[in-house]
Amino acid sequence: MVNLSRKKYVRLLVVALIICLISMIGASLVNTNFGHIKVQNFSIEDANGHKIALVMYKPENATAETPAPCVVTLHGSFDAKETQDYTCLELAKRGFVVLSMDCDGHGDSDNYKDNPMDAFFTVTANPGSAFEDISTSPGSGMCDVVNYAYNSLSFVDKDQIGITGHSLGGKMANACLAYNKIQEANGGVNQVAAVFLMGNQQLNIDGVWQDHLNYDPDDTPDSGDEIPLYYDVDYGIDAGQLDENNYQTEAGGPQNFYKSANARVLINELDNYDLQEGDDVEVGKIYEGTVQGSEEKYIRALYQPYETHILNHYSLATTSNLVDFFQNAFEAPNYIDAGSLTIQYKWFFNTIGVIGFFLSVYAFASILLTTGFFGTLLAKKESDIYVPTAPKGVKGNVIYWVFLALGGLLPATFMIPLEQWIGAHKGADFATRSLFGTKIWPQGLTLEQGMWTGAAGLLGLAFFAIGYFLVSKKNGVKPADWNLKMSRSNVGKTILIVLASIGFGYGVAGFAKYFFGVDFRFISYVIKWPSSGSLLIALRFIPLVAVFYFANALCQNLCNMVAGRKEWLNTLLMCLANIIGLVCIWVYQYSGLISKGVVRLDSARVMLTWPLFINLTVCTIISRRFYKKTGKVYIGALMNTILFTVIGCANTMTLHCTNWWF
Repeated sequence: MVNLSRKKYVRLLVVALIICLISMIGASLVNTNFGHIKVQNFSIEDANGHKIALVMYKPENATAETPAPCVVTLHGSFDAKETQDYTCLELAKRGFVVLSMDCDGHGDSDNYKDNPMDAFFTVTANPGSAFEDISTSPGSGMCDVVNYAYNSLSFVDKDQIGITGHSLGGKMANACLAYNKIQEANGGVNQVAAVFLMGNQQLNIDGVWQDHLNYDPDDTPDSGDEIPLYYDVDYGIDAGQLDENNYQTEAGGPQNFYKSANARVLINELDNYDLQEGDDVEVGKIYEGTVQGSEEKYIRALYQPYETHILNHYSLATTSNLVDFFQNAFEAPNYIDAGSLTIQYKWFFNTIGVIGFFLSVYAFASILLTTGFFGTLLAKKESDIYVPTAPKGVKGNVIYWVFLALGGLLPATFMIPLEQWIGAHKGADFATRSLFGTKIWPQGLTLEQGMWTGAAGLLGLAFFAIGYFLVSKKNGVKPADWNLKMSRSNVGKTILIVLASIGFGYGVAGFAKYFFGVDFRFISYVIKWPSSGSLLIALRFIPLVAVFYFANALCQNLCNMVAGRKEWLNTLLMCLANIIGLVCIWVYQYSGLISKGVVRLDSARVMLTWPLFINLTVCTIISRRFYKKTGKVYIGALMNTILFTVIGCANTMTLHCTNWWF
């Protein structure tokens, strides 16, 4: 029997837990500014009785006697309120109260729409009667949260409430501003004093920015009752130079947005400026002036960090820009230079937590394999662990490398078309960039990527079979050599050890959440305690995802990792084989964006594949480690299937679907 050192894996588990504990403590201390910021999770109800989950960052200076400026922030599609913590932290350090909310269908907020992104369809510079009542206005709850801050938080300065959001959140911020301006026009109060958009654009008509809203009470275009509502608020835009989703104009790609007519409109909303064609907007400058002869002065600002869309709310550059804008728009109680940030330290602690999590799952499973009960899963002897022979001769090497390359590259050729087809049932106008689910699989992103990985798995099985008949069978290899048979008791033990190990890892993640209020994260790749709802959804996706991870384990361990090659090189090569197709997609997409400002492929679907780089790398290591211990592919394949399905389902958008098929 393969001999495992229990002490070795106990030591590894201790190291993993220490890493996780350092991650928890460090991230918590930074997130609360060493106890000077109170971080509180709670929820409110919107005007229709739906739950809106919130996290509030409240600095010490915010009291009823000394009310502080407030900023409400909303994440982008498929994210959650925790992904805005860098924004929250840096503003709260400077004395701002910050409320980060979960959009409906995301995080801990209620799921009641078939498309939480409906503001993309309804919000234009021509808003109508739908914006007259808070129960019908778009905004996915942002209007309700602003109203809550304005009316219910005594420590908030009512005259200094700002809104911001990334991508989807930016569109909702526009909707929230439109609602508030219409309330003001109807004799109510505009509760919003400043707007900052990350990765989204000012309200427009057919892509052309307008210097005012054109409120149409009777919802009848050109009926003569339209009311112009001007932007008498502070307004800032953070337009990434490599933003895949926005800022394509007559000036070219997003790198040249500061030269565009839309950028000039932003500044020309101020009475003091009249930029003409050929005049560039000065990036990073705070423009100040009146609006339509107002007594008060307002600011405009355009920032253009060199980053992609998905990095906006995680980057030092955009966070610094946001801080700069709000410290100019409002009176910061604790002014700190916008370039003096600490989010990078939280980023570090969050990231090492991801490493500690995976190590803890692996180490715990390995310890269980050293016990008498689970020890029957270990290979009886080294010869029971099948190792493919290295390819021989020119023909053998050609076949090996061609099949390896095709297996890595071919799935990438049908990824985007397959995902677009799955998402197309909502109609052609939005089919190429929206991600929708079904009643069985109500998470569009998980469904599309799950269907693709499933198809890639079937293709891998086909290559495995062809390779066997072309090469392995002729070399005397028999299916019995692969050691695939397993007793019923060992099948049960395999399932049990996988569930116990993943459960242990998530126990650590739960401890991090409930005692320190943090999760383990690398950018938007989040490992957090899953809700019961997301676990039930994950069960439905497991069969789709399992096809890939079992096929991948078979191909890599029983075909591609060959004898005579160093183990680290075998593993590295297989990691590269797993991600090479994605690498080609990203190189093709971003080389065009960088060089010509052109987006060649579906922008949303390409950028949302980036977590697969982590999954497809880590899965190779996990699969190989357990194969070398047991001589079977099952523990690694099943662990990868459940682990990455739960991670994906716990951190995305869930829809209220009524359709059974695509």
